[in-house]
Amino acid sequence: MKKLIFTLISVILLATSCSLEKMPSGKVSTNDIQSVDDVAKLRNYLYIRLRGMYSGSYIYGGELMSDLFHASIGYGNRGGIYHKWQWTSTESLAESLWGHVYFTTASANFLIQEMDKLAEKIELTDAEKAELEVFYGEAYFMKAAAMFEAVKMFAEPYTKSTSALGMMIVDTYNPTSDASTYPARSTVGETYEYIDKYLGMAATKLAKVPGEVASMFLTADAVTAMQARVALYKGDYATAISKSTSLVDGGKYPLITFEGVASQDDVDAVLEQFNDLWTNDSGEECMMQLYADYAASSLPSSLEYYYISMNANGIYAPDYIPEQWIIDLYPDNDIRTLWFGQHTLTYQNINGKAVILKKFPGNKKLQDPSKATSDYINKIKLFRIAEQYLIAAEAYAYSGDEENANEYLNGLLAARELMHEEVYYKGDGLKEAIKAERVKELIGEGYRFYDLKRYGQGFARSAAQNPSIITNAGSTQTELFSTNASDFRWLWPIPQAEIDSNPQIAEQQNPGY
Repeated sequence: MKKLIFTLISVILLATSCSLEKMPSGKVSTNDIQSVDDVAKLRNYLYIRLRGMYSGSYIYGGELMSDLFHASIGYGNRGGIYHKWQWTSTESLAESLWGHVYFTTASANFLIQEMDKLAEKIELTDAEKAELEVFYGEAYFMKAAAMFEAVKMFAEPYTKSTSALGMMIVDTYNPTSDASTYPARSTVGETYEYIDKYLGMAATKLAKVPGEVASMFLTADAVTAMQARVALYKGDYATAISKSTSLVDGGKYPLITFEGVASQDDVDAVLEQFNDLWTNDSGEECMMQLYADYAASSLPSSLEYYYISMNANGIYAPDYIPEQWIIDLYPDNDIRTLWFGQHTLTYQNINGKAVILKKFPGNKKLQDPSKATSDYINKIKLFRIAEQYLIAAEAYAYSGDEENANEYLNGLLAARELMHEEVYYKGDGLKEAIKAERVKELIGEGYRFYDLKRYGQGFARSAAQNPSIITNAGSTQTELFSTNASDFRWLWPIPQAEIDSNPQIAEQQNPGY
């Protein structure tokens, strides 16, 4: 990892073929970018980086750190370092994410640099110029998304301090071994200025790329969705409202809904439709669903971290089990109860019943058809319209507009609950209802740790569904672990290898490490 961000891809970049539907098939030398087709190969590589950034440990790690799950007696300390809040400056997840975001940034910077040069090398047609405009927009988006994921993990929330240490800003492709030229960390405020700048540039370049349901590629609507998400994390409620409501009110991405059902057959059809979204990756409700294909050996990491663990004999032995308060959140008429199921869990000679999370059961088209058990691989749903409802509701609530906050909150609930009875929430009750709804809707998708962090409220794990199958039942280290908002581990450590190799950040490690 030494000197990672300044020496990577210095000679050769691995690139995919021109189609995302094929495996990486070759390499493009830094001296070989001679055509728009060459640029397209590198552009597709960025999509692989994007998919990697929103799957696997970067997603489920934050879920295990929070108050959503208990570790079972059979978890074997898998994910234990996150669950027990014991990570250090050499933690592999921090090193991995740090490397991933800066590799992505460097790749995007390189692509931008080569596109800038291309017009000097060859005469471009109008069609090629239009294609490059899209590629520029995608590269700008990748830079913004990478820094957003990093600043959420390694820095204070924007709403707490804009002057606190943020991320190192690397705005050009300039690999070098001269450590004296490496950048120091910017502030949180400067990091978010960078994110906003490049999202704005992406929005301009992709303005003519219309949104479509389950798009594999970035569109104008996908950029808008990210702008809404970033604005919420900043506490920029006016922007969050503007961006999120434009997507919700536009009607292009309708919720699967119980509204208008008139018979049991109608109800069953809605249930099947909702199940198809999560089991077979139908793409409904999604502004963007990233590409995956088993035959092409092009798959994301799973979002499911031993939440199901069913073997070929039908025996369940998950490592992580939802806490009782999670199960209690969902009323019986909530369609999202399809994400859960009660089973007898078996750990050697100990059996016990519990409800487990089955939100990511695995798309059978994305696994070896000869396998008897699931690989738990589903396509990554990068932007869902349900999140935009929640962004609008929260932004309105914190802006003091309770009427509109209730409208968007109830709009989501009307789709999720059969025979939903509208409730008008007020004051802190409204804010708490929206927070609870984020848990109910987004569980397992990587939001909880960062929501708690920006709320600044800490958390306390609570009673298990079944203490007999929970590791160290009653222990404050696991089942009843708690932490307050001042715990230094809300900020992840800058990887020690980076601290050692960059003299500019030698004294800029996060406190506590």
